[in-house]
Amino acid sequence: MPNLTSRLLASSNFGSPGGITTQDHQTLRLWHISFWFALPLSLLVWGLIVWCVIRYRRRPGRVPSQVQYHLPLEIAYTIVPFVIVAILFGYMYQAENKIDKVSKDPSVQITVDGFQWGWQFVYTNVNVNGTPQTPNFRVIGSVANEPDINDQSSLPTLVVPSGETVQFNLVSLDVLHSFYIPETLFKRDLIPGVKNVVDMNFKAPGGPYIGECTQFCGTYHPYMRFTVEVMSPQAFGTWVGQHTPGKDYYPANSHGISGESFGRSSTS
Repeated sequence: MPNLTSRLLASSNFGSPGGITTQDHQTLRLWHISFWFALPLSLLVWGLIVWCVIRYRRRPGRVPSQVQYHLPLEIAYTIVPFVIVAILFGYMYQAENKIDKVSKDPSVQITVDGFQWGWQFVYTNVNVNGTPQTPNFRVIGSVANEPDINDQSSLPTLVVPSGETVQFNLVSLDVLHSFYIPETLFKRDLIPGVKNVVDMNFKAPGGPYIGECTQFCGTYHPYMRFTVEVMSPQAFGTWVGQHTPGKDYYPANSHGISGESFGRSSTS
């Protein structure tokens, strides 16, 4: 609780992470606008409650006046919420359009396959030093038999470059999952039979960040996580060069996972 309180007081984003992508400012702006609408409304509501408790408290021999209608007040509490909702809807619509905009020629394309209970990242198209490549190697990790939820040694790592457009093709191999990286201020569902495509431009190298599934998907749902590493374009190119095209890569400490565990081919 002390950590949460200090974060709320110290953050200029009112408790929200700062964000690590160029798209996240749309979400932050919507969060700020919502906060500045909510603050005066909450003060007004609490002020009226306190005023009513004091002003209309029970007194011996006093009978409050009975009023059936108050037309100006009823018009106000109908129109004002409608205007607030309309303004928020306008900003939300604009933010969604910009966040959902995808590039026709991204630098990196990664298919993100969610399954019970883990992740598979297929690097389908990569631009390394201006040279397009189709390595199609897969980084796979499952935590179905993970003994400790705080142990990250068996989690797959999603490696992406900074300053480049990274396009994610989000696919589910079985049930509903969600792709969520808190620091990106973005979440999108993985739906069987539906391919959701999103772009992210990571601002600077950093990590590791934790990603997770936020859609209840079965017994080991809370263990279904991954890590994210953001590298410079040069370091990312070197990292890609260290992987053999078409090969599968697993975390060093994988629990209950083998190549035979994945009889499914990527839907990329």
